Amino acid sequence: MLDTFERLILKVLQRNGRASTHELSEAVGLSPSPCWRRMKRLEEDGYIVRYAAILDSKKLGLHAFAHVQVSLVDHSEATISAFEAFIERDQHVLECASITGDFDFILKIAAKDPEALEQFIMQQILRLGVVRTTTTNFILRQMKVSGGLPIDV
Repeated sequence: MLDTFERLILKVLQRNGRASTHELSEAVGLSPSPCWRRMKRLEEDGYIVRYAAILDSKKLGLHAFAHVQVSLVDHSEATISAFEAFIERDQHVLECASITGDFDFILKIAAKDPEALEQFIMQQILRLGVVRTTTTNFILRQMKVSGGLPIDV
């Protein structure tokens, strides 16, 4: 169970993963040493999985995003393993979730433009040999991109 200070530390680190121990301690109301120890314990206990930079997609030339629903040809171990291996290795796949309903998975895909996105779906996803069908929903505008989890304090 996390106490209030630990929850505050997590909340601050989600907004600024590069916060110094001093900045973090001031933000949560602890002196630096206990704050650092709590942060290290949160890392060791797996609450903090990793630190990452949030990049500007437009500056990187990525102007097309879509959610692609995927239905597999079957649910054999080999099919699922082949699909999961592809998902793990391809950097265009930003997110993948197993879902309920008519499809098996939903992916969030990034590409430089709609044509590149179409090419990725046709030449990468559908040519895997394990995908029965896909449905693509282009993202017209992203109003919120967070990645931060809700933390009650």
